[in-house]
Amino acid sequence: MNVSSSTRHEAIPPEYRRNLGFWRRSEQELMRESVIAVAGAGGDGFDLAMAIVMMAGPKEIRIADPETFVPENSNRVAWAHTDTYQRLKVDVLREDITKIRPGTNVVTFRDGVTIDNVDQFVAGADLVLDESELRYLHVGTALARAARRHGVPNLLVMNIGFGAIATSFEPNSRHTFERMMGLPTDITLDEAATRTVNLARCVPYVPPYADLATFQAAMAGAPLPSVVQGVKAAVSLGATEAFLHLTRADQNRRRSPVFAPRWAYTDAMTLTSGRIRFARGRHWAGAAALAGRSLLGWNPRASYASEETRRRG
Repeated sequence: MNVSSSTRHEAIPPEYRRNLGFWRRSEQELMRESVIAVAGAGGDGFDLAMAIVMMAGPKEIRIADPETFVPENSNRVAWAHTDTYQRLKVDVLREDITKIRPGTNVVTFRDGVTIDNVDQFVAGADLVLDESELRYLHVGTALARAARRHGVPNLLVMNIGFGAIATSFEPNSRHTFERMMGLPTDITLDEAATRTVNLARCVPYVPPYADLATFQAAMAGAPLPSVVQGVKAAVSLGATEAFLHLTRADQNRRRSPVFAPRWAYTDAMTLTSGRIRFARGRHWAGAAALAGRSLLGWNPRASYASEETRRRG
């Protein structure tokens, strides 16, 4: 991402002028010259891609997801409605990006990220966002390896309860996606596809107000619930981390993005945010607090009956 001095001094288009004051022209131009690759256009991925497009107006954005919108998505994605049900998420996202930022080149991967297209998806990007579902460990592993091959930072953002967590993987760091997930360095993608996610390794923040039955079901492999407040928290946290990645070359006295093994977290329900250093220790401490509060009757109850768990699966 190279921005000439003459480009940096051109007038900022009106679409971005309200950004100025919280960041400067040179940072905006870096973002406008960027290439972003977003794997996954579900709740977090769709909204996060839209936020980055609105904020940055990147030169190119690549989006990959093989799934269609269904009514279940409408509790947290404003673009999921009767006009978009059964339509591919990437097609809906492409149309809306083109309306908001017609100068951004939108490349869609309608089969999602695969072993055959992952290098094409990542090559030349300035930032990869892994918004694939955690249960698809082979997809996350393929993305992480391609990002390392091409020297691209890999940002992972997830909503959790009324909050969100985020971390990034530097291309040359020993703290890799595979290490975080407890996978052997030489694991094949076929084998990774058979592995079960250990949430203690990748969900360092456990909301202390959560229902114990929900937490137990999730630990046993049930799909995690997701609410709009958590998605919006993920968008805010993820877009901020993306901003820090894309503007690092400007050296404007900003903090570094949060890199593995550390995590950033935020939660509107507890009014807390910060960094997490020891992910598994923090996970189990949070789980113990949740269990204790639940057993004492301090936590609110939530519906997560067996039939709901099966339906979400």
